[in-house]
Amino acid sequence: MKVFLSYPSEHLEAAVEVKNFVRSVGVECWFDKDSLVAGEDWDRARHQGLVEADVFLVLCAAQTTGRNGVYQREINEALELLRDRRLGTIYIIPLRLEDAPLPSELGRLQYVDHFEGAWRRKLAVGLARATTEKGESVPAALTVAATQPEEGGSIDHAILEERPEGSYELNWFTYTMEGEYWDFVNGVIRSKALGGLYETRRQMAEWWQTSGSDWTMSISEFHRRDKLVSLVIGTSSYFSRAAHPNHGLFTINFLGEEAGIVGAQDLFEATGEGFSFLTDYVNLDLRRQYGGNGEKIDITSYAETYGWEFYEHFNFNEAGMRLNLSAASGLPHALGMHEVYIPWEHVGQLLAPVSRRILLGTQSQERGGIEEEADPTNTMP
Repeated sequence: MKVFLSYPSEHLEAAVEVKNFVRSVGVECWFDKDSLVAGEDWDRARHQGLVEADVFLVLCAAQTTGRNGVYQREINEALELLRDRRLGTIYIIPLRLEDAPLPSELGRLQYVDHFEGAWRRKLAVGLARATTEKGESVPAALTVAATQPEEGGSIDHAILEERPEGSYELNWFTYTMEGEYWDFVNGVIRSKALGGLYETRRQMAEWWQTSGSDWTMSISEFHRRDKLVSLVIGTSSYFSRAAHPNHGLFTINFLGEEAGIVGAQDLFEATGEGFSFLTDYVNLDLRRQYGGNGEKIDITSYAETYGWEFYEHFNFNEAGMRLNLSAASGLPHALGMHEVYIPWEHVGQLLAPVSRRILLGTQSQERGGIEEEADPTNTMP
């Protein structure tokens, strides 16, 4: 499966984020900044990449209808190629970067909103279907990303403020289920949301007394099954006169009443084997994601410096786990954000017994200090 990524030049940062995500789920992505080779006829290579692509992924903003140029040429060429595609198949996927109208030629296609918390899952669903339509097997990482979370049972909340020092935007939710456990989960969500808002109000008022600052936080559900809950907390901030904005991706994971909130260290029972496996897997997968540009990628030193905190921000669903690696994990800000998907089939045997039973439904028992899978047919005491 091959994806061609088209984007307005003004939105390079968002394009890099989307490119990294597409490659992280095992899908090849043509991206001009690292697909073109020095001395190559760039327009010919660009057109060839577009012709060979199975999916045309176009990032849409006000520039989509507001100017001429290569970006518009790519959209027009893709629309022409669409004429030769079998009706009903997925080829063009618009990804809106802002709440702007699409041209009529794209408006009839189902789009994904990049500014919504679930954009990765929705895009993954489209890519998975396109892969199936091509007759190829869906990569395990793409299956993980496309797994549908449980819907319903929640209420959305939002706060939007304009103050002299800047703007604040907070979006979060609470569950409607009753009982002590859901009171606990909702309390944690409220604490993260409102605590972040109150702390930022103080920081802006004390440290950045000039206007022009802004702060946003969004808490969304990555996955929920019964009482298993995996949440994503996205933050963005810019303090006036600072060199650059800051972005962060944090997580909270609940494994029900038997375990409460768990981190990566709890998930793997803090074993050296689990830590080494994660580090090796991340290095290999990041090199795969970045192709020829990833030969020198090695996060080992960061992992060794921060220990289990380096893998603290992860999400899970029924298919596997997603590691979120960024400045929140200990990476330098300049390295940006990275995602690595690990199917349970690759890492499930390294989970701690309680985590394995809760997440995978696998019973285990210990015999002579060696953990073995319990045989349900064995009735001997």
